[in-house]
This record gives sequence, C-alpha cells and structure tokens, in this order.
Amino acid sequence: MEVQTALVLTIQLIALFSIAGALLLYLLCKVRGTRDEATGTQKGSILITCADTALGLQICTFFASKGHRVFAGMKDPVESLPAKLLRGWMKMRENSDTPVSGSVVPMKIDVTREDVLREAAESMGAHLNAGERGILAVINTAGSVYRGRIDSQDSLQWENMFKNNVMGCLRTARAFIGLLRPTRGRLILLGSGNDDDGLTVFMATRNAVQGCADALRKELKPYGVNVVTLDSRGVPAESLFKAPVPYTISDEEGVPTQYSADVLTNSALGVIERALYDTRPSETYCLSVPNSKFQMRLPCRSSLKISASRADSKPIQSV
Repeated sequence: MEVQTALVLTIQLIALFSIAGALLLYLLCKVRGTRDEATGTQKGSILITCADTALGLQICTFFASKGHRVFAGMKDPVESLPAKLLRGWMKMRENSDTPVSGSVVPMKIDVTREDVLREAAESMGAHLNAGERGILAVINTAGSVYRGRIDSQDSLQWENMFKNNVMGCLRTARAFIGLLRPTRGRLILLGSGNDDDGLTVFMATRNAVQGCADALRKELKPYGVNVVTLDSRGVPAESLFKAPVPYTISDEEGVPTQYSADVLTNSALGVIERALYDTRPSETYCLSVPNSKFQMRLPCRSSLKISASRADSKPIQSV
C-alpha cells in the first residue's frame, strides 16, 4: 500500500471514529436528559431565607425556573401575600407552554429565632430526595433598613438592623451549615452596599456582615463550604428589602392585580447564578445593576391588593 493511500485511510478512520464518538456522546446525553425528565430530577435544593421581599421572590422564581427545588423562607408560608403569589406563579407556569422544571417549597423562617431556624433545617431535611445528602446553597436575603441621620435616628432602629442583618446572618450560618457540609455547598450573603446619606448605621451592619463572611470563609474552608458575598452597590438600600409592588393594569372589576418584583436585572441575576455555579467561586461578586430593570409580574386575586404607597413608606423587616 502506498504511503499516500495509507494516510488517506488513516484520516478517514479518524473522522469515522470522531463521528461515532460524537453520536454516542449525544445519545448518552439524550438518554440521561430523558431519564431526568421522566423521574422529575432537579438540579438540587437552594434555600432563600426571606421571600417576603421582592428581591427574595425574584431569586426564588429565577432558580425554580432553572430546575432547582427552592425553599422559600417566609413569616407566614400559608396565608401571607408572598406565599399566595408564589403559588399563583407556580400554577401559572405549570399551565404555560414552558412549565417550571423546578419547584418552590414555602416554609416558616425567622433569622432572629434559633428555634424556628432549627425546625426549618429539620423540615428541609425531610423534603430532600433519597439521593440528596444536603442542599447546594443558602442565599441570605433577610434583613432590614432604616434611613436616618445618626444624630436623630431612634436607637431601636439601630438594634433592629444589627439584630436582623448581622446576628441573623450568623444564626443562619449556624442553623444550615449541617446541610451544606455534605454537598460542599455555598453560603451566599448580601455584603457591601451603597454608602448613601442617612445610611450610616445600615452601612455599619453591611460592613459587619462582610467581616462575618471573611471569618466564616476561613472557618468553613476545611469542610469545602464556600462563603460568597454579593456587592449590592448600585441597588438602592430600600430595594433590597421592599415588598412586591402592586400596580393596576385595568380599572375594570375582577381584573387580577399584578405585582412586580423589579429589583435586579437579568445580568445581575446571572451574577448570582455564577456565584452558585462557578467551580472556584470568587469571594465577592458585584451585582453592577444598570438603570434598566428586570421585571417579573406575579398574578394575584384582586382581594389581595395592597397599597403601593403603604408598601413604599414602611421599612421592610426580615422574616
């Protein structure tokens, strides 16, 4: 056989084996994907500590759409407005052309009460599938903000912010670290924020959370648990903890009230997704939110309508 002929045959065989290998890989992926769809397999479980806020609701629905089981912490996981909004969202998506591949499990969580956090951790363990040893991540969205100058602000508001933002962060870490260790999961916290007028004490709590994250990162490193902070500069402080905002699309009676959770853009949600999925995560991810906002509309019965002015004027506290 001539050298040229042998070379041509060798190239043809390599091409043939490459095509066969690619086809086999495609079939394996196809079979695996079909099996996952048939068994309802999800990508893993995530806890959002506070879904009473627009930010918490937005993150819950985002990761549920990505195929995760999302545990949504709430003051009242049954009768509260956020709980009803989430049930309405799930029902709407189930009946749509693109049904949700994940799920949302509302549960009672209060980051200021260790007994409630322990009960929540036990309840979450009962919801896990047989093959799940723990959860992938805890995203702490609970907190509170009060704007006021240091010389006139009520010190009770200071105590409330430290209780929710700092102590709540530490209590959350202690309560759910047992569910993060088996999966070498991630604890994601809201870190630095806007240094704005009237936010001296609030910024003190955010800096304290950043310090807590640094210390927790060292303590949990031997267990493979990564601690990540989200730099929220660019997001107004009040927007982090505001309630879903209602708006009217029609004055006709019986038309459902719409609620908007417009805190983060698509790109900012993508940043949180990277914080969860990156093989070697950074210590801090900057949300870098531009002016244009991502909007999510949640249907709800008109009997649940709340006043927009009331929601904006009252500080939103943690669960």
